[in-house]
Amino acid sequence: MRVQPGGRAILTPRDPVVTLNRVQSGIGTLVVEAVCSPAVGDLRLGALYQLADGTSSLVRAATGLTAAPPGSRRPVISGSRGEYERLTVDLRQARALERLLVYAYSESRRALAWGGTLRITTFGGARLEVPLDVGAHAGPIALVSLYVVDGEFVLRAELDPVSGAVREIARGYGYDLITWADDETPVH
Repeated sequence: MRVQPGGRAILTPRDPVVTLNRVQSGIGTLVVEAVCSPAVGDLRLGALYQLADGTSSLVRAATGLTAAPPGSRRPVISGSRGEYERLTVDLRQARALERLLVYAYSESRRALAWGGTLRITTFGGARLEVPLDVGAHAGPIALVSLYVVDGEFVLRAELDPVSGAVREIARGYGYDLITWADDETPVH
């Protein structure tokens, strides 16, 4: 499935994949936001990533951490918190990104009352939405994966609850090159 500029697509378990065109994959920014009410709980966003040079780690929106290729000052991926948790991918550096996995977790490690929408906005105003209706769960949940295929981003709704910590998501999705200080903290 494709989404046109200014268009909207809802990714569901029955229709989980969308491919962005080359313009949507390489110009401007890709913004990922967890649009949720406070009733959900302390939902936080993070992203596991792998750059083209093989560098892997994670970014968390709540901490404002960024990911940049070695020698670059411009982050490929950055996290921030405003009205909603937000991750931003700088598409001027799209060639530096090989893959990405957006996940959500509870900062307090409590069960969240999952609800709301993961909203992904592309250049040209196209909007992808992933409903966050996964039931009560205390561990992290893999939300959306992004892979680069022939210069275009392919996004897939995962909605995969994981028992354990963020480290378990990394293992389950093949981010094996990350060295961990503990189950939540990578060594940079």
